[in-house]
Amino acid sequence: MEAIGATCALLYGLNRFTDVLKPEVKECLTPTAYTPFTLLEKEKLTHDTMRFRFRINRPRHDGEREHTVDEIIQSGAWAIDVKDHMVQTYRTYTPVDMHMDGERYPRGSLSRFLHGTRVGDQVEMRGPILTMPYKPGQHKHIYMVAGGTGIAPMYQLIDRVLKNPEDKDTKISLLYGSRTEKDIIYREQLDKMAIEHKDRLDIWYMVDQGPTELPLVGYPTPQLLRDFTKGFTGGKDIVLVSGPDPMMKCVSGLRPIGPSQGPLSGILRELGFRQRDVFKF
Repeated sequence: MEAIGATCALLYGLNRFTDVLKPEVKECLTPTAYTPFTLLEKEKLTHDTMRFRFRINRPRHDGEREHTVDEIIQSGAWAIDVKDHMVQTYRTYTPVDMHMDGERYPRGSLSRFLHGTRVGDQVEMRGPILTMPYKPGQHKHIYMVAGGTGIAPMYQLIDRVLKNPEDKDTKISLLYGSRTEKDIIYREQLDKMAIEHKDRLDIWYMVDQGPTELPLVGYPTPQLLRDFTKGFTGGKDIVLVSGPDPMMKCVSGLRPIGPSQGPLSGILRELGFRQRDVFKF
């Protein structure tokens, strides 16, 4: 497996306004086939994070396909497959607030392909793909451990839970690690949600290195995760883990390619968590 180098974010907007695209344009999402989408904008977010914004329209004039797309999006956490048509490979990225993040592998063909694109180029995508089923009120307390752009599925679920009246009793704790304080993606949005829902959302920021005024500096340790998950109740609560391979290996063990979660290992297993207590993205 290739080592993770710099990180990039791939973001796209699902257009909810029918007047942005002309009726004859058929740049619509479908989970069954790849469709080319036009790159509208590239923007540098942090020293190692890039935003790619595409023009993507929701399915129209096709009731069955539109129903399928909406049904998947409303069923839990979801993702998009992005293909490098030059070598016929793809990677999966998770949308965040109708955008999606991904990690950059320095030797990965898809990373090179994406970073080599220019505004006006087209990139093939398919989706949405359900990555984690979720029903309102399914868990009493959701503990999230995220690193880098692994915040993507967490942000997606946080936004969903806090906005759903049926989830009004669900609490969320987020431990979010970044390389430096400047590398914390979506901090403004997360802080705003934490203020608006201070009785339901608790955020712990952690950075690998300073300078910083944050209290947590370093890497996940058994004591940190023990303190973070204090109060965890098996059967009612769940721990979600998402991030770069080194973090995943340390905290929960890697998730293999495909639907399998793989065996639980790492710190969470040392602390006594069971396979059913943890979900790995």
